[in-house]
Amino acid sequence: MATSSNGHLEGDPQYYNFLAFQKVQDIKRNGMTEFEVHPEGQGPAGVASILYLMWNNPYAVVLLNAALHASSFVVMVLILREWFPLKTSILGALPLALSPYLMFWFSQINKDTFALIGALLFTLGLLRLTIHKNLFLTRKLFFLLVAVSGIALIWLVRPYLNQMLLPVTAVILFVAFLQKIQLRVRWQELISFVMCALLLCASLAILGQGAASNDTLDSFDNFKPILRVNAQTVAARCDAMIEKEQWLDEPLMPDFVNRKLKAIAGHRCRIFILLESQTNAAALKAVVDRDRLLDGSLKTLSYIPRAALLGIFAPWPTDWSSIFSTPRSVFYTITSIEAGMMYAGLAALAVWSFRSRRRDIFIPLALAASVMTVYGMATPFLGALYRYRFPWWMLTICIGLAALIEICRWNRKWSGEPERVS
Repeated sequence: MATSSNGHLEGDPQYYNFLAFQKVQDIKRNGMTEFEVHPEGQGPAGVASILYLMWNNPYAVVLLNAALHASSFVVMVLILREWFPLKTSILGALPLALSPYLMFWFSQINKDTFALIGALLFTLGLLRLTIHKNLFLTRKLFFLLVAVSGIALIWLVRPYLNQMLLPVTAVILFVAFLQKIQLRVRWQELISFVMCALLLCASLAILGQGAASNDTLDSFDNFKPILRVNAQTVAARCDAMIEKEQWLDEPLMPDFVNRKLKAIAGHRCRIFILLESQTNAAALKAVVDRDRLLDGSLKTLSYIPRAALLGIFAPWPTDWSSIFSTPRSVFYTITSIEAGMMYAGLAALAVWSFRSRRRDIFIPLALAASVMTVYGMATPFLGALYRYRFPWWMLTICIGLAALIEICRWNRKWSGEPERVS
């Protein structure tokens, strides 16, 4: 990977770095009124501009990324502590702490570090609000603040993710509300829970806009394809299907749902442009489902099962042999190992949940599955899909690994083998 003299990789990191230094110059000339959270729609550049003003050194980014990642590990452990002992939680969170991809992220201005800590903080706050009973109002407000802090960090880099989280979060909160009614909790607690739930959903709705991706997704409402030399490329055929005259809305669905589905289909077309510019064999192999072009809302909805398989479970076991192929791909090696851990973890989780009768562990898994499915619909490129889904992928892996560790401890007790004291 090519880097410049400032150490940033070509592509997005270089672009964010350029925007940040440009914003620093504007602030020095005209004062802090020139500061923007999203310069050109890019939150990481806004954060970097503040760091450069404070330290005048591009490597301050490394310290911030390291601190955010360490915080993510701590938050992951706290999430796992909802169901598992401390030692199991620490061991279960190790895949996040030791992820090889983080060595790239530490040194770069990126969105993924902020999205990771934001997603985990949101999950922790939501869990504490829904699982814990008889909380004082101050504790409820604290956990609400934790969740909203996560929403704000997500808004900084990927506001559209808050839109994706809103429906599944509303369902989770509604189910929790019904359970509280069934358990006949005190009316004061019920009212405070409803207030916190409404504030949480409002935060997701309000902080669902604000980045460059908004303009891209909104542009598909009245989309006109770019004239191409070769109209038979995958991207060109995909573009033709989402033209206003060609796209088939579903009359029985609300207009905003049709627009969201069209935006998902349009984003897929943007991904297929990679086929016209990439020459790297591993990158071309990672562009999948080239023959699945979506021309309407119903067809997009019918793609959901396939998108779930792609978003949650890829790479599949049939792809794991690429670890031994020549030339070897670092991406496929890492993701195949992680996928193997996830498959084993999910099997262990099924056993653990049956034995422990703790069904609330499926709350974070529902969040993760819904987000990864939407990403699977919109992103038929495994490289980008891995980055987008990383927080939810790691959440699933770490929960599964912790369940597997607990089952091993159970087996040791059943076999009469004494546990080691550490």
